[in-house]
Amino acid sequence: MNILVALDGSESSQRAIEFIQQRPWLDLDHFLIISVVEPDKADVSMASALTKTSEAFFGECEKVLSRARDSVKEKLPRNKIETRILTGPVKDTIIDCAREFNADLIVMGSQGRKGINRLIIGSVAEAVLRGAPCSVQIIRKKG
Repeated sequence: MNILVALDGSESSQRAIEFIQQRPWLDLDHFLIISVVEPDKADVSMASALTKTSEAFFGECEKVLSRARDSVKEKLPRNKIETRILTGPVKDTIIDCAREFNADLIVMGSQGRKGINRLIIGSVAEAVLRGAPCSVQIIRKKG
């Protein structure tokens, strides 16, 4: 089974990693843990600002993915676990990656936004759920 885990460094992402660690998996199950850096259109005209911003985001993504990989590997030492930093629109990039990876399952957290914030910001989890080529497990905020 191919399991794609999408992280953004938030508390809900940590819950997605905990979900992975607590479930029984076969030794043959393959995990791809990703983080997506979405280019900021406002920075496109300023190459130096884009470079500095991108470097900071990539550096943070590397830390998040490294911690997640090590944490999952500790609980699932026999499984293949890969990490990747991807760039592009977050929703589309996760869905495209799931197709390319031939994912059987996508695991991701939900920020739990409601009301006007959800309308303005949108829901990555909801968009992935609607467009994914496989099953999606949304890990919701406890409470």
